Amino acid sequence: MSKPKAPFNPRVRANVYALAALYLVYLFYQIAKPYLTQDLYGPTTFQFVLGLAVLGGGAVVLGFLAWKMYKAPLPEAEDSPASLEEPGEDEE
Repeated sequence: MSKPKAPFNPRVRANVYALAALYLVYLFYQIAKPYLTQDLYGPTTFQFVLGLAVLGGGAVVLGFLAWKMYKAPLPEAEDSPASLEEPGEDEE
């Protein structure tokens, strides 16, 4: 018979979401840097606003989801050592 799997730690997924949010912030920084320095070959105002909406909004959503997952209580382990003992085993 197969052994039951341990419960999934939601903080692993929260860390992945947080890293994705940081990457979106980095991508937005790459768009904003030439725009804010008035670079001649930088993005137009429309491209800057579109990047802010898509990348900034995605970073905010992923950051919020990561925070909610990180703050969620960890699942209880069903196969803890106390639950693996058979009833009546300690009675002698």
